[in-house]
Amino acid sequence: MPVEAKELTFTYNAGSPFETAALDHVNFTIKDGEFIGIIGHTGSGKSTLIQHLNGLIKPTSGTVIVDGLDLSDKETSLREVRRRIGLVFQYPEYQLFEETVRQDVAFGPKNLGLPQDEIDRRVHSAMELADLDYDAIAEKSPFELSGGQKRRVAIAGVLAMEPNVLILDEPTAGLDPYGRDYILNLVKTWHDKGRTIIMVSHSMEDVARLADRIFVMNHGKLEMQGTPDEIFSKEEHLRAIGLDVPQVTSLAGRLNALGFDLPGNIHTMDDMEKALCAALGGEARA
Repeated sequence: MPVEAKELTFTYNAGSPFETAALDHVNFTIKDGEFIGIIGHTGSGKSTLIQHLNGLIKPTSGTVIVDGLDLSDKETSLREVRRRIGLVFQYPEYQLFEETVRQDVAFGPKNLGLPQDEIDRRVHSAMELADLDYDAIAEKSPFELSGGQKRRVAIAGVLAMEPNVLILDEPTAGLDPYGRDYILNLVKTWHDKGRTIIMVSHSMEDVARLADRIFVMNHGKLEMQGTPDEIFSKEEHLRAIGLDVPQVTSLAGRLNALGFDLPGNIHTMDDMEKALCAALGGEARA
């Protein structure tokens, strides 16, 4: 299900002394099954951009087209768009509100008007995918759970909608390393099912490891887009707009300055392990 932006522009407080351009003629096409990482400094337009992609915000000008549906067209059903595109906000656990975990995960499917047996199937499936023990916690209050479990319940509620496109705004914010890995593995599992992922992140390492392409936002403009190799090869450009490359990429550069001959496309720990083993005559772990 392709997602396309054409000359997408949005201005907060238009026509007032506080007018602020948040998006400035943004253009892109996202293909079915792609994993897109969105990076940019605070205030660059990342969150404003993704809120346009399921119709939460209407553009000042330009269009967003989802699977052929123009979100600016008054005839377009936003309910249908939001059935196809799931959006996980930053700190989604703060939006939990039902009395039980089961009711919270079922909220979206129930509002689609699905029959009860289909709602039950989706709740079980989403909780299993999020590694939540249905028998143990389905009837518990979500507020009795740990922070990481609450996050997974909130994401399960979006997955229960079975969206073709999953958008996540900083899904690992505030989590410990174990919780971060768990959420990222969950996102990867959804992507492996052929779904499209659009993930906003401040972690260069995460987008380098997971994304097929990266969008770089800067002052409301789509400054760059390309593969991780293409984006992280432009270290000076990234630093000029307040961003960085993955730490392992910087480390590879320092090692080369000391006399190593490592390739220039090292952006993950797996890349580094393979390069060092090749340079030292060893074998990387399988």
